[in-house]
Amino acid sequence: MDVRRQWMEHLGGLDLTWPREVVHPQLPELPVHLPVLVQGYADPVDVPWAAIHGGRLLGATGQQLTPKHRRPLREAYRLGANTKIALEFYVEDRVLEGLWARRHLVIQQFAGLGVDLILAPNFSVWFDQPRFLSLIQIRKAFVFYMEMVERNLPAVPDVGFYHFEPDGRLWAEWVNAQRGLKAVSLFCGGKRVHASKRHFRETLEDIALFHQAVRPDVTFILGGVHSPSRLSAYRRVAPGRRIVFCNGMAYALAQRRRLLDSSPTGVARSARDCFLRNVAYNDRVYAQLIEGDHLAA
Repeated sequence: MDVRRQWMEHLGGLDLTWPREVVHPQLPELPVHLPVLVQGYADPVDVPWAAIHGGRLLGATGQQLTPKHRRPLREAYRLGANTKIALEFYVEDRVLEGLWARRHLVIQQFAGLGVDLILAPNFSVWFDQPRFLSLIQIRKAFVFYMEMVERNLPAVPDVGFYHFEPDGRLWAEWVNAQRGLKAVSLFCGGKRVHASKRHFRETLEDIALFHQAVRPDVTFILGGVHSPSRLSAYRRVAPGRRIVFCNGMAYALAQRRRLLDSSPTGVARSARDCFLRNVAYNDRVYAQLIEGDHLAA
């Protein structure tokens, strides 16, 4: 009980309340596809959006920006002048623990990056952990988001829970009460989900329940899902909802010189060329999916 009390005092409680009124940020128009970019290429990359991977941004310890990222991100990743930049933190727990311990410094550093969007860190809520630990992780995600908002950063909260009742319901009630909150991030990936049909089914059910409970003008940014069949499944359980898909498939395949489009025109001669083609392909396919068209094979 002493340890629990110390955690509750450290976090300021375990619910979703904040001692000060906040104004949620005005976000740019969100795309249907946020392609994750892990490292830059030798030649410029001109895409509509690029989501910089938080594990590269902060390194293995997560305690501060790495030296490479203390210069403008557009320069570090050779991004086009019109490319909008997001930060995503679907990263390993050890990075998140360092990030939490030094969050005031890191948030200050984020404020100097001038990015267009920040997906708040995804503090893991595991299916086999005690609920008290889940509440700690939920509270940490909430605190991190609120502290970024108070620094006027263009952030969206990361919503994590294992059981919709009561924790998903707690998040839904908070979201519905937040005037001006237009988007939330939900991580749908992970090794357990990819490996287990049961976990995938449960994740789908959670998204469906959350969709039903949250007001319709809130965009869902879904991370970690890229399989065409699973993209379609998430679309079906949240009909009419504005959805953004954030994943690293365009980059991961490009590193192996592989293309998502089975019948491209021309020849992709480098990893950069493959990345550009893969991004364009996903942009097109995801737009068709959101509009209700059949997903390309």
